[in-house]
Amino acid sequence: MWWPFRRRLTGSDATLAIEVIRHLQTQMALQQLAMETYNTALTMAGSEVDKGDEMFVRGTGIVSDPHLGAQYLLPALEKKVDIAEVMQREHRAFQVADRPKKARQAYERWTDLLAVFLARARLQLTCWNDWVDNPSRDVSKRSTALDQAESESMNVAIRELNELIEQAGLSGEPWFSINCAAFNDARNRIGLPPLTETDFRAKFLQGLTGGRPRFFE
Repeated sequence: MWWPFRRRLTGSDATLAIEVIRHLQTQMALQQLAMETYNTALTMAGSEVDKGDEMFVRGTGIVSDPHLGAQYLLPALEKKVDIAEVMQREHRAFQVADRPKKARQAYERWTDLLAVFLARARLQLTCWNDWVDNPSRDVSKRSTALDQAESESMNVAIRELNELIEQAGLSGEPWFSINCAAFNDARNRIGLPPLTETDFRAKFLQGLTGGRPRFFE
């Protein structure tokens, strides 16, 4: 008989799941750092910029000056590629157990996402380099070729992670503590002081209510 409720993880399964959640939340914080880095550069180099919401909606804009593209976008995209490569190395090095099953699934779906995330970052860098070298080139179609694939993979990975968080019984203060620690790990890597849990919560909730939080400034 099918049982309509998921059984909450307990004991060693819960412990293993939480370790995977900590790892994936750190990965998400690094992905957020890459997004904010690119969006900042786009704001500096572009015109008619739609900044998105810094969490779920990508920033977009028109860049018409190749000198500004070279000054701002190329260094930002190089950093984005670097961040994606670090994420992939750390993800591969993470020792994930075969149980609980949902933890393994969340890990594997993030593996799938990282392949697309890194490929898209490299494609963006290549296309913008090509455009800076020759602004008459139209690279818009090629530069966005992996946008949909990344979005779809991200949705699947986040859904699996959220289901794992639910199974592990994480909510409220324990979840905010794990997520705040993940973002502070990323902030520490670029020399920023840690956020208090109060400040982190305020930024996160701002994003959920239509604001545009910035976690790395």
